[in-house]
Amino acid sequence: MRLRSPLRSLLLCAGLMSGLLAADGPSLATPLVWKPTSKLLDSVGTLNLTPFTGKQIVFLPITDTRKDKTVIGENREKAQVRYVTTSDDVPAYLTKQLVEQLQGVGLPIVDKPTAGSLVVSSELVRFSVIETGTYQGELRLILQVKAGDKVVWRGMVSGKATRFGRSYKLENYHEVLSDTVMDVLTHLLTDEVFMSVLAGKARVVAVP
Repeated sequence: MRLRSPLRSLLLCAGLMSGLLAADGPSLATPLVWKPTSKLLDSVGTLNLTPFTGKQIVFLPITDTRKDKTVIGENREKAQVRYVTTSDDVPAYLTKQLVEQLQGVGLPIVDKPTAGSLVVSSELVRFSVIETGTYQGELRLILQVKAGDKVVWRGMVSGKATRFGRSYKLENYHEVLSDTVMDVLTHLLTDEVFMSVLAGKARVVAVP
């Protein structure tokens, strides 16, 4: 029978421990993955696009005002919080998804301002998932709409999403984060005041 030396045993234990730490470490890094669990029109129904005939809407790149621009998720099921991080450009990712979804439902979103176009700018305040048995995600944006040099609408919009799933799984984080974007869009597209402003019927609405 072959006996293991103490040194060999220690090395094997160290290898096992490093494997466990890698699987259950303090953070997981991931690219941003677009994975919504529903389609936008399933939530908002058919839009009346007649008021937007001949209109042009510019959606400027989102600015990021978050303190930590890499953390997009936290697992708080254990004493030590485990994080989900990304090195991707979060505001660029969100800008792309919002623009594509708005264009997909028929809104006249264009790349550059032209005469008479409305310009939408936005600040990213929060984009994260907190996991404590369930996955609870939130996207929070401050939006501003300008007609020429005049601010005609300004307000904060939040999108939320919740789901059950296996603990600390990236797929669940991807789905919940994507669904928060869809929820923001649902709120905007079903907000009569906001849609009226986008259609060129100017009014001034301040942040609550």
